[in-house]
Amino acid sequence: MEVIRQCFISGYDGIGQTKLFADWRLFDFSIIQIELLSRIYENFLAKVDPVRKNDSGVYYTPPSLVELILNEKMPVNTNEKRYELKILDLACGSGIFLVESFKRLVKRYENHHKKKLTDFETLKKLLTDNIFGIECDGNAIKVATFSLYLALVDCLDPKTAWQKKKLPYLINDPNDKTLKKQGKNLYRRDTIEENKEIERIHFDLVVGNPPFGTETNARKLPETIRKYCDSHGFAKEMVLPFLHKAVQFAPKGEIALIFNTKVLTNTGTTYQKFRKWLFQECYVEKLYNFSIMRKAPQDFGGQLFGDAVGPISIVFYKKTPPAKPNDRIVYYAPKTYVKSNVLEGIVIDATDVKYLPREECEKPDTKIWKIAMWGDMNDWELIKKINRQAASNLGEYIGNKNSNWISGAGLHGESKKPDFVPEKVIKSRAIDRYYTSESAIRANEKYYRKINEKLFQPPYVALKKGQKDVKITASLITHEAYCKNAIFVINNDSEDAIDIKKSLVSFINSDIAAYYLFLTASSWGIEREQIFFTEYLELPYLFENKDMTALAANFDMLITELQKELPNKINVKKKIDDINDELWNIINLEAHDRIIIRDKLMYSLDLFENKEKSQALFPVTDTKPYAEMLCSELNEFLEYQSLFANATVYDVNRFSPLMMIKITHEETKKSISKSPENIEKELKRIDQSLWGKSSSGIYFRKKLNYYDGDDVYIIRPNQRRFWSQSMAMEDASELIIG
Repeated sequence: MEVIRQCFISGYDGIGQTKLFADWRLFDFSIIQIELLSRIYENFLAKVDPVRKNDSGVYYTPPSLVELILNEKMPVNTNEKRYELKILDLACGSGIFLVESFKRLVKRYENHHKKKLTDFETLKKLLTDNIFGIECDGNAIKVATFSLYLALVDCLDPKTAWQKKKLPYLINDPNDKTLKKQGKNLYRRDTIEENKEIERIHFDLVVGNPPFGTETNARKLPETIRKYCDSHGFAKEMVLPFLHKAVQFAPKGEIALIFNTKVLTNTGTTYQKFRKWLFQECYVEKLYNFSIMRKAPQDFGGQLFGDAVGPISIVFYKKTPPAKPNDRIVYYAPKTYVKSNVLEGIVIDATDVKYLPREECEKPDTKIWKIAMWGDMNDWELIKKINRQAASNLGEYIGNKNSNWISGAGLHGESKKPDFVPEKVIKSRAIDRYYTSESAIRANEKYYRKINEKLFQPPYVALKKGQKDVKITASLITHEAYCKNAIFVINNDSEDAIDIKKSLVSFINSDIAAYYLFLTASSWGIEREQIFFTEYLELPYLFENKDMTALAANFDMLITELQKELPNKINVKKKIDDINDELWNIINLEAHDRIIIRDKLMYSLDLFENKEKSQALFPVTDTKPYAEMLCSELNEFLEYQSLFANATVYDVNRFSPLMMIKITHEETKKSISKSPENIEKELKRIDQSLWGKSSSGIYFRKKLNYYDGDDVYIIRPNQRRFWSQSMAMEDASELIIG
């Protein structure tokens, strides 16, 4: 750093003082990288004006994402020779996308001409003809210019050749009177305003990381963003105008932009309207969902994504569809990250790659993005099956005009409307699953806004927006007291409604509801561990014309145990199991369905909640249940072919990176056999060939089905999530189709 410091102060020759930047040969991108400059800029901006940084939604773009995007849209290899590509970054910041794009154009030029490019004028023309950016912040655009100059100079031989030349004017900022000449590459503008001189260029590729952020009471979006969203009926979400306007800059080109994942999952009508435009009026090629990295520990891969804590995704799309459009959209939703002495970063396993039906993706209200994030097509079919079994959802049921059901949020405090002072209020955090004791009630002296008192006539159903001990919480409140606005209340003053209330509490606390909401709720599993009240109302109402007497009786026995001064934990668990068993009977799901639900909660939900400590990542202790399920599924398919699938399992050390079983097709059905063969050395060798590097810190890991005559060797990572019974069902479908 001292060498670098001296260069910028007075030059450095190792002996005495020289002129500023006298020896540019000291500079090299292996010493000062563009991502370092971007990071310095981001931190400097945060320290100088932290409020502005938060309001603008500006965050440092990780080099791994820049590399991933450009590897997709600007790959560099000996076959890639097209270097005349006009590239635009809609919010270029300190220029990391533009610098990396320029370096790739240089490499493509060299591929085309089969020689090293060191000529200043050629490099200058390559830069000014092809690299463009828009940025509203004056400091950022100057850093971007400086970074591009460094990239150009780094190609020269000798490096000092630039001193006899004139670096190109890049910045176009009519308000900057210090500029001797206006450039035509980096525009200090508001991207969302009309910019005819930029829009008429028609770019081949638009890339970037537009600013994120929604409008709240404490934070107003820029007026141009607000007007743009209003004019198109979009949610007041800062990134949406950038995604929408990108097609104006590249009507026949390609677009790859980073955005926040909730754009895919938010159920609001204004978000749905945006998704309708994106998926129906544009051609979406693929999406990456990197929400798993939102809270990755800094010492376990989290540094890859800088300071951003929001869930991010990348969308690749274009305005004009190809001549032969694909009926599937490729969807990458990685769930893990790795840190070892060899690798560090995100792992995209083969099971994390889904090929989603375009027809379903085009539906603005589809839940497929969330379901496919944590599940697979078996989950997609099961969610549809559960919905089909319900005549209505919970919201439709309690909203029936002929019923006495009412619902609403709890108390809302507002200084402008101090309507009344409720005598007793329940502490939200103290509300427990199934039953809430009287000890949760507090005397109250605060004013609240007027509310429908009938909501709080006990007994009533209380639903928590947040979680209790990482679980959904529904409680039957039997005491006279109000709840606060973090609680959603459902009530009915009819005496015959009590069994329905008990059933609702039982169902919402159940594994079935947890499974359904984890795979469909817009925020849980993506951004915040919460469920919105409208999402509770989307739960299927499965009790129409069903006898709930036994379920209510089991509920009463559980409450009796919970009301004891020292409830017996074993008895509590048994009674909850009895409630869940009765729910299975009422809802009438098959054994396979129960396995899918069980595994999803045991592995996927646990992986989200506990991350690198999840049991989903533990080594496999027994592959027999997987093998039995796989053979069962395959033999059902082979039923009339006088052929049977028989499995062989292996003993493998828990530290082995891979696990394997063998499926043999034979004329007689056999039980699971165990091989004495030691395969650990071979598995370690195979593991090395399954890894592929997509970009810095992002790795693909393949799964392997090896066919040898009548034998199929199934090789997967040695993690429990890959050897569950539900995974066996998915693998069986793949083997049958393949």
